[in-house]
Amino acid sequence: MSSPGPQTPSEKPASSEGRVDRIASVAARDTLERLQDPSLLASGAVNLIGLDAIRTKLGDRWEGKRARVWEHVEREIERTIGPSNLFVRLDDATYLVALPSSPGFAAQATCLTMLQDVLKFFLGELRPGDVAVRNVSAISGSEIVSAPVDLRRLQGGAGQSSGGPAAPSAPSEASRQGGGPSVAAPFSAILLADQDPAADWRPPLAGRSFSKTLEPPKRPPFELVVADEPVWHLKRGLITSFIIDRAGAPPDADAVVHEEIDMVVFRHAAELLAEQARQGGPLALHVPVHFISLATQRTRLRLLSLTQSVREAMRQMVLLEICGLDAGVPPSRLIEVIGLVRSLVGGVLGRVRPSRPALAAVRGCGLKGVVVEAPLLSPLGPEGEVRMKAFVAAAQGLSPNLIIHGLPNAGLIDAAAAAGFSHASAAPPPPK
Repeated sequence: MSSPGPQTPSEKPASSEGRVDRIASVAARDTLERLQDPSLLASGAVNLIGLDAIRTKLGDRWEGKRARVWEHVEREIERTIGPSNLFVRLDDATYLVALPSSPGFAAQATCLTMLQDVLKFFLGELRPGDVAVRNVSAISGSEIVSAPVDLRRLQGGAGQSSGGPAAPSAPSEASRQGGGPSVAAPFSAILLADQDPAADWRPPLAGRSFSKTLEPPKRPPFELVVADEPVWHLKRGLITSFIIDRAGAPPDADAVVHEEIDMVVFRHAAELLAEQARQGGPLALHVPVHFISLATQRTRLRLLSLTQSVREAMRQMVLLEICGLDAGVPPSRLIEVIGLVRSLVGGVLGRVRPSRPALAAVRGCGLKGVVVEAPLLSPLGPEGEVRMKAFVAAAQGLSPNLIIHGLPNAGLIDAAAAAGFSHASAAPPPPK
């Protein structure tokens, strides 16, 4: 990464040859271990952005100002990349950003845009020599091999055919398409295919569903319906992940019933991840699981055994959504449970009830995102919009990723964006 002391942009290697850097940070090496998959690196999804120009500009003041610079940069990255991706600071002036949901050109263009925004904020201007984006081609232990990205290609080709057509300018593009993305959406960030989507295009997992009759011990049987639905990144107007939606649980479901449901969901998740591994390419998958299932050792081990064959895919592609979080869940117990599963998945989100005590209970627990189920907010009509805005206001500061699942129709995606949510999904259509 960056050598000790200030280094001007002109001193950095300008050739396209690979550069090997050794990482000293233990925390960074833990993240690097999760990114060594050759197919992920080959996709172009892992890149470096450099802050050397800011460090050079500050000179002797860098030591006292760098913490504030890091804070701003990390806030900007979190705002942009969403919970299905990750980043880590490697040294004083270098960040690694991994975007498995938007590989190749899309990932590099995103890094370029973020870096340009940061440089303009701190320097007040953009000079070509200050912009440093490198693509990571190999990771081995604490060593990273990277090479400069062709910035002229990114700056001249963003939104053109070299990286897929331009993204819709607002979520309304999605809702006008009846829940599917506009045909102008960047395909590499959604379907990871080369050709343009047809007008009736559906995301690869959307529309898949199945039902299963569950018969928990000493409980009435019930029909569980499972469906895979797209999750929209509302700021970017793109589908960046998918949620395994499940419905049909009895209102008085207890730990035994939740265990049965979670077993079905985890088995389905394992099948999806195995299929993705065969086909290649990245995927970000929200997998809901009840808190009580994770907090009970026997059940937790049962669930994890179902995904044993796709452990690496779990670490790279799964966003675990812990459900059933309310004011009755002790924060210390939640922190313990999160600690037990954090290293096994790509990120841990919390699905909460829309009350201030429930939100207070998850504050400071290390969640990567806060999720609410749309039916709990009754989002239809003007009063529904007020309730959504009130939830977002109450959840401010918990996470930059505020997600609402199960909107009654795709037209409400715009309302969710206006309310301040970062991500949203619509409920599956009713069976025909």
